[in-house]
Amino acid sequence: MLIVLLLIAGVRTGMFFEVDIYLIGTGFGMLLLLMAGVRLFGTRRRVAAVHRVMMPDTLLFDRGLPVILGCICGILLLYGFHGIRGPLSLEGTMKEIVLWGGYGAFAAAAWSVCRTAEGLKAMRMGWHLLGAILCGNALLAVYGLLELPYGIHHTADAAISATGARLGGLLQYPNTFGAVMAAFLLERLFALPSVPWTRTSTLRATAALLPLLPYTAALLLTESRGAWLAAALACAAGFAKERRAFAPLLVAAAAPLASAALLYRQLAAAQLAPAVLPGLLWLAGLWAGGVLAGLLLCRWRHSAGPRRRYAASGASVAAALLVAAAGVLILLQVQDRALGGAATLSARRLMYSDAWQLARSSLWLGRGGETWRQSYLAIQSQPYVGAEMHSGYIDILLDTGFIGLGLVLILLIFVLTKLMQANPRAMPPAIVLIAHAAVDFDWSFGLVWLLLLWIAAIGLAEGISGQEPRHGHTAAQRRWQFKLAVPLLAVVREGKQAHPAWRLLSLTAILMLLGWTVLAASFGISEVNRRAAASASDGGQIALLQSALKWNPANTSAAMSLSDRLQPNQRIPLLKRSMVYAPKHPGLSWRLAEAYSLRGESKAAAAWYDRSLTLDRFNAVKQTRAVLKLASLADWHHTAGEQAESIQAARSALAILQRYRSLAGGLHDITYLRNDREFYLTVLADRQVRRLENMLGQGAYPRVARRRFQSHIPPLY
Repeated sequence: MLIVLLLIAGVRTGMFFEVDIYLIGTGFGMLLLLMAGVRLFGTRRRVAAVHRVMMPDTLLFDRGLPVILGCICGILLLYGFHGIRGPLSLEGTMKEIVLWGGYGAFAAAAWSVCRTAEGLKAMRMGWHLLGAILCGNALLAVYGLLELPYGIHHTADAAISATGARLGGLLQYPNTFGAVMAAFLLERLFALPSVPWTRTSTLRATAALLPLLPYTAALLLTESRGAWLAAALACAAGFAKERRAFAPLLVAAAAPLASAALLYRQLAAAQLAPAVLPGLLWLAGLWAGGVLAGLLLCRWRHSAGPRRRYAASGASVAAALLVAAAGVLILLQVQDRALGGAATLSARRLMYSDAWQLARSSLWLGRGGETWRQSYLAIQSQPYVGAEMHSGYIDILLDTGFIGLGLVLILLIFVLTKLMQANPRAMPPAIVLIAHAAVDFDWSFGLVWLLLLWIAAIGLAEGISGQEPRHGHTAAQRRWQFKLAVPLLAVVREGKQAHPAWRLLSLTAILMLLGWTVLAASFGISEVNRRAAASASDGGQIALLQSALKWNPANTSAAMSLSDRLQPNQRIPLLKRSMVYAPKHPGLSWRLAEAYSLRGESKAAAAWYDRSLTLDRFNAVKQTRAVLKLASLADWHHTAGEQAESIQAARSALAILQRYRSLAGGLHDITYLRNDREFYLTVLADRQVRRLENMLGQGAYPRVARRRFQSHIPPLY
């Protein structure tokens, strides 16, 4: 079940989009409820259950679960508090509750599965299967054997890609995909020292070397400097803990890594679009050559004979030369991009500075889910593009404050500490996921958290299952102790099940799981209906969008789509109801302004235009349209003889225009301007100054028959 969940999460863009989060959460919750029912009301063998409890190699492992679940429950309580108090986005807060509830359920299930040898083996196989699917699909898309929409990002900007193309894979985002590939690569890399390299174990050694080239090639093809740096830091941390593993790992991995560098050069030169047959032959040759050379180097290092004392040194020197050559090849390919990055650093600095100013408004508790997405247009100091906060830690700070950030840090530090003690070779994959999340929005992908919890569960279980009992009892003594303890533990277990408090706790947990599943299901149905409306007929669109709002009244996207298909009199109450769930949503306030302008209510329209532009300052199109619509309303009132309303509309338009001109003029004084949104004073808006001043300076207008206000300005949504 857990493996299927992870595979679906990987295939569905890493659980980035809401519909994937809700549907996967619903399926997972239903399976957990089914298993809970079987566990409570079904029959089980008591001895087998007690045997699992008495396994000496799982007692220490189980101590880590309460800490992890405690941190996750604390974060859930913070989001629940915001949901009751009224967050910036109720939908975003509920989405985080679904996500973190899923993380907690997955952690508990993974810990339970890894307690047995069969479960641990299945979890290992699932990890390798997921890595093969993610990496394999990406490389198949490169060779044109699999159609993967948005899997490869093409660009002519050398600051974004040195080769003109970057690999995003199933996640559709190169940076996060690079971090995930680095985690899978490091897991295989640090498993190499434990592989026997004798002639009788050639098959096992070959299997250990096979994944290195595809994982390394996929990581390089992402051109993610952050993922490369995080992988280097994770390697350094791993070698610092396991110094003896450096030489055997270098010898085993050097040839496959050098082959991956050659493959990267070939694919980069073709901009990730090589000729199919020659490209596949090149891939097969490099792959086979890298594995064969790696086996030969390892045999050389472990060779016997009179020159045995020089074999290890010679193999290590040869491996070091191969790695150095691979590094030179990669650096020559991406030297401009690798050594540059000033623009990226400037953008991140601006984003982090603005985020800190936003966080100061609620330092301890934050402001609920999707705080940055709901607020960044209003608080950004320059017109950069950044709907996603490029730091998972800052995003947590904005959502849940220092309390939530502290809980996350406790969870991560605890996991790393336990891995360092129990299984150091599982530490580098966890480090790369944790480190890269500091500089990108990896945690917006639910898959990243699931992978982190997965490697933690597997790593701790592997490390503890390999430890000897602390007290040094013999096997016969342990069997005798087990025989004595079985009846006693069975009685204790039965007493727990019969105790009212225990039953109440179990019932409470099931009810909470049921509520979480219902929440995910209702939000999932709402999102499915909203997406289905895009391809439905005109009449069907309205019905589907109304159904989406019934299942999730906080679905602002459905509310905005539905309002675009209704008359102005019907739009206003709908949009005001949605504003209750997202009071600072710039799209909702803009549509309210448009609805009031279509009704000819210039005062209300001006107020909502002003509010919408406050929430989205650096939007030249909206600024221009607001001025034009209010100027048209002023003309309409003049024509109808309503001079007071006309003057008020003209003054509102002129005030918006003056703020617009001041805002655009202020950007010219900035030396290093990030104007990704192309914000400037439009000629059309600037021409309205004299028109509005003439309106305010003129006297009475002739009174004519009142007509319904009609605007020839096309709608902007």
